[in-house]
Amino acid sequence: MHRNLSPALAGQRGAVLAISMIVLLVLTLIGVSAARTVLLEEKMTFASRDAKVALEVAEALVKAAEVEIENMSTTGDFGVANHLHPEGEGPNNLMDSASWATNNAVTKAVKMEKPDGTALSGRYYIELAGNANKEDPADNITVGGYGQTTGGGEIQVFRIVAQGQGLSEGTTRTIISHFGKRF
Repeated sequence: MHRNLSPALAGQRGAVLAISMIVLLVLTLIGVSAARTVLLEEKMTFASRDAKVALEVAEALVKAAEVEIENMSTTGDFGVANHLHPEGEGPNNLMDSASWATNNAVTKAVKMEKPDGTALSGRYYIELAGNANKEDPADNITVGGYGQTTGGGEIQVFRIVAQGQGLSEGTTRTIISHFGKRF
């Protein structure tokens, strides 16, 4: 038995297949584009997290340097210990890797870990910045109790420079802070 098709149907035998293929191609392109967007957003999220971790490490290093300064009874180790620089003798270019070499800074681990359990760390150095000036406090550091007659000795100002490392080796954040202590 042979069926005769009307002339209207005979011309449309492959049209449905062609239209289906075009729709399938468009949906595939939309799906690939969405997958690429998700991957890009995931990379951006990791980079943001990595930068925040590096900043937290740098902040922890500044705190460690402040504790080190608080425990000092004199500034006699400046110029002797590698990470304690006399006034005006600290590294100038913070982007240069030589500024963070062993002879300029100290490496310290912080109480934070990478996902694999290894401790996060960074480097810092301390530079003497001079005495706080009572005549012009606006240009100097604010120290609690500053200008009061209680306590003896000058307030010594220290410049703390810390560089924290993030989860990936290439991510670092650098913080410069000033800290004052009365000796």
